[in-house]
Amino acid sequence: MPASLRVDSSSPASVADELEGMGLPAERIEPWRRAREEYRPAAWVARGADDAMLAAVLTRGRPATAAIKITDVWCADESAAAGLVDVVAEHALAQGDVALKWEVDAGGELPAFAADLGFVPMRRPWAAVGTENVRGYVRWLVPAGHDEPGYYAQTTLFTCGAVAALIAAEGSAAGGFGAGAADRDVELGFWRRASNYPACEPIGLAVALHDHLGDAPVEVALDSEGPVLLESFTGFDRSFRAELQEDSLRQARERGILVRRDRVDIDEVVHRVDAGEHALLLIDEQPMHGETGPHWVVAHARVGDTLVVEDPWVGVDAGETWVDSHELPIHPDDLDRLVRWSDDAYRGVIFTRVG
Repeated sequence: MPASLRVDSSSPASVADELEGMGLPAERIEPWRRAREEYRPAAWVARGADDAMLAAVLTRGRPATAAIKITDVWCADESAAAGLVDVVAEHALAQGDVALKWEVDAGGELPAFAADLGFVPMRRPWAAVGTENVRGYVRWLVPAGHDEPGYYAQTTLFTCGAVAALIAAEGSAAGGFGAGAADRDVELGFWRRASNYPACEPIGLAVALHDHLGDAPVEVALDSEGPVLLESFTGFDRSFRAELQEDSLRQARERGILVRRDRVDIDEVVHRVDAGEHALLLIDEQPMHGETGPHWVVAHARVGDTLVVEDPWVGVDAGETWVDSHELPIHPDDLDRLVRWSDDAYRGVIFTRVG
């Protein structure tokens, strides 16, 4: 960044006001106006000697994760914009983030300087609930040499477990998604085999994944002896789901699936993923979204001291796209808060190795 330029952090709303004063249309300013506080919005501005704004960068990032996404860049001077993006990257790394992503709307173009700064294209998703045409780029702020998996966003509120399992199955003989018209049938068909109506509990999901993969090893760890994910059910609604879970346990034993009842330590998850396994993780969404709810993600790689996950959920109403939930790094301390459910804080993890 040239010494003649000054970099300030600012509120997105104040930058929006300044851009509006320059005559930018409302649709160009809209992302700055709707930056939601729960997703760590930040605005960065580069100013010249006369205090005129030369470039501005809008970022956001899920809490309890180690990635920041550039949502918009405005510039009157490309060299100032390049320097400003570099400052954003340095700040992100200092705050513990290991990935800086850049989202470009359909029809938009990434500035030429982005490649010089180390941004590379992210793999296009198989499906992403209406955000497929958005393009994503990433600059890893620490060394990252893993294979990038495919991404598919769940099409219902309840198929996260099935989608996480099918993402993990990519590269197996059975395969996962294929970017075709039949993918939603694959998603719903897997969910029906794994479901405890509507949730996928760990043992039933492990049985369905085992049957899908065939020869690949599957192991499940659940530190709860009784039925799980039934906290809101009573009477018959609870009893028949509990009976289904007993049947899933029987099927797991018949198939030779290891069912552990100890509490898996996050360090074990990190170590096993680093060694090439996938880990399906039952999480509470609250640390990431501010709303409590059970959810499945799949961890597939280690970058720095983070685990990189695929999260099937895209919060479109909150301004998210697939770029937010694909290749999402999370620090172990945050994983320890995420990978637990209910007042009992039990932990459900499924390990597998494919390919």
